[in-house]
Order: sequence, then structure tokens, then C-alpha cells
Amino acid sequence: MTGMLASVNSVEEALQTLSANVDIIDLKQPALGALGALETDLVKTIVDEIDGRCPVSATVGDLPMQPELVYRAVEAMAETGVDYVKIGFFPGGDWQGTIEKLATLPQTLNLIAVLFADTQPDLAVVDSLADAGFKGVMLDTMNKGNGSLTQVMAKTGIARFAGLAKDRQLLCGLAGSLRLDDIAALMPHQPDYLGFRGALCQKHNRTAQLSRSSIMQIKQAIDTQNLLQAENRILIADDSEINRLILGNMLELSGYTVDAAADGAEALQFISENRYQMALIDLSMPVMSGLEMIKILRSRHNPLKVAAISTFADSNQKTEALAAGFDYCLTRPIDEEQLVALINLR
Repeated sequence: MTGMLASVNSVEEALQTLSANVDIIDLKQPALGALGALETDLVKTIVDEIDGRCPVSATVGDLPMQPELVYRAVEAMAETGVDYVKIGFFPGGDWQGTIEKLATLPQTLNLIAVLFADTQPDLAVVDSLADAGFKGVMLDTMNKGNGSLTQVMAKTGIARFAGLAKDRQLLCGLAGSLRLDDIAALMPHQPDYLGFRGALCQKHNRTAQLSRSSIMQIKQAIDTQNLLQAENRILIADDSEINRLILGNMLELSGYTVDAAADGAEALQFISENRYQMALIDLSMPVMSGLEMIKILRSRHNPLKVAAISTFADSNQKTEALAAGFDYCLTRPIDEEQLVALINLR
């Protein structure tokens, strides 16, 4: 599922975006550059005002890539209590030295590297960031006058970036003068969040005041796209590769998009990152069984429609599965018409 990041520069703006239920409140000063920083005292005040009701990130400014300089700025910003510290990787300077220096910081700090699409960054740096313990990586634009991210980087480049981030298990963010029309184009890349500033402001001026109607419009568009992405998307969890292939092929031929997990723990990870119309979970899996998985899922109050799959040789298995939180029980071999009917049941 993709969240909405809103960049703000004051307590008032932070509270305004908080009331709109954005997913991340990002603190920066747009008048000071692509990643202009707020004073740490103001950041601390905003963090205290938000009081844990929403994750907060903050930029350290448009700094040259000098390891000691960036390190000190990150240390100072981390002391404000923000959840994430964003570091811009600007052209030139010592990228590798900066990464190595930042790797010496406590692993409890959540560092987000920001790469700039309009500077043609070497995406191989994503490997170094992951190895150094960064929490995430973000693709932004440095020159806000050149158009949005989708205008300065080809779709294939954005897809490669998002794929690298996901492969390295890094949070993936996409930003850069994004507008309402960019949401539908970027959501298929499955970013963890989309970042906005100018599109939330009056007349799309990133240094102007926020517009509540614009904030709500962007939030609603992301929520709508999340729902659309969930439609026709099915999760399968089964430790048997053959079973996954058979069921996956059946569903794909019926027009569904399928993700496949090998155990319950992997299924929970998929569910935390995506939205599904339904999940089909084998009861007997190593690492984490289907019963263990559904109990954890329901303890999180997740209402996803889930069916247990088994031969159900034991007559008590269906009762146990339904009591644990499964909505349905499907017996192997699975009847395709019955399955499709369950998926489409509202």
C-alpha cells in the first residue's frame, strides 16, 4: 500500500496535514532549496506537537557531500526525535565516504537517502546504502522548474529504481514536483509513499500556503488508487512450488494478478506492503503455518478476506480454521468456479 508524504514548514502546516490523515509529515523549508532544512529547535517543537500521532521525517538541507559535515547535520537532526532523517545525495563530493561515515551512526536511526532523478544518479549506490544500514531511499528532483519526476525520468528508470529498493528491502519513496495526474502513473511501481509539496499549495507554488482542498484531493486520489490496485490482486501462500504454480496459473488465466509466498511469515510481509482482494493460505506450512498466520493477521484487526486451503482430511480442521479467523475453507483439488465466486463475493 502506498502512503502520502506531505512536506511542511511550520507547526500550523504540520497540524493541517495531520488533520487530513496523511501518512508521513515531512519537515523542510522549500524556500531554501530542494531539501532546505528547518532549524532544529522548530523541528523539535513540531515533533512534540505531533506527539507520535504520525511519523515525521526531516531533511538536513542542501549540503555538499562532505562526510563530516553531513554526519554532524544528521546527528543534530536526529536529536530532535524525528522518525526519519533525509539526506540529499547531491552531484559531486564524496558519496562513498559519506555513506561509510553515516554507517557508523547507531542502527536505531532511520536514514533515508534522497537521489535526484534530474542529475542522472548512478543507481548502483542503492546497494551501498542498503549495506550501510539505511532505512530507505527516495527519488526526487533537484531543479523544481524542470517539471515533475515523470517528466525528467523515463518510466523504465523509475521502475528500475523502485525494483532495486524493493529487492534490498528499503523503503521506497517517489517525489519531485508531483501533481495529481502523476499518482496513477506512479502507483504501479508500488512505492511505499509518494511525496508532495507544490501540489498541496495555493497555485501549485511550493513556497505558498497549503490548500486544504488540494491536500484532501491528493489524499483521496492515493486512497482510490490503493483500492483499485487491490482489485483483482490475489495472494497465495503455500510451501509447495507446484501448488503455487497450479493455483497461480488458474487465477492468472481468470484475469487476476497473483503474488505468491512460501510460508505464513512471508504472506504477512506481502500483506503489510500491498492490498489484496483475497488471500488463499495453505494450512500446513513450515516457518509459520496458516493457522499461526491468520491469528496474527486478525490480531492486527486486518479485515482482508482469507480462505484456508487443505485436503481437510481431519473433520475438525475446518472448525479450527474458521474459529481462528479464516473466512472460508477450500478443499483440494480446488474448484475454479467456486474459487472465482468466493473472490467476487462482496
